[in-house]
Amino acid sequence: MVGRHHRSPAPRRATSHTARRALAPFGVASAALLAAAPLAGAAPAAPQQPPQADPPPCSDAADVCVDLSEEQAWLTDDGRATSGPMAITSGSDEDPTPTGEFTVQRKERHHVSREFGRAPMPWSVFFDDEGRAFHSGSRASTSHGCIRLDKDDARDVFTALEPGDQVEIVR
Repeated sequence: MVGRHHRSPAPRRATSHTARRALAPFGVASAALLAAAPLAGAAPAAPQQPPQADPPPCSDAADVCVDLSEEQAWLTDDGRATSGPMAITSGSDEDPTPTGEFTVQRKERHHVSREFGRAPMPWSVFFDDEGRAFHSGSRASTSHGCIRLDKDDARDVFTALEPGDQVEIVR
């Protein structure tokens, strides 16, 4: 059948006959004693919980949250991170990335900058009227106000966001 997953049959459990044979060297009395012996002082182990990360520093309305001072971004849903933190690079002092609330305007998978020497800006998600976007690119230097991400993170942001989604950038 196409598209269906098939499970392997579950391993067979030992039958009572097999279990009795395995315990035979210990004798019936020893087996009964082992089965009835309480575990002295043993308390059930508490389940291990992963450490709780701090929630992203944006409002519950944000679909993507950017913290410029921490150089991180998260995809979010109702204030909870669904992806991230992702390392980012943002604008310079001369060309800063603005803070505030923005709306995704458009997306371009293979955008090339006309303003900055035909620089490639793959996985672009534009969020303001000045041409700023999330996009893939080198994080070794500052941008001209865009949010640069590693390739896989930029692709994830591009895939997750749609025009009209909320962008929140804080410092």
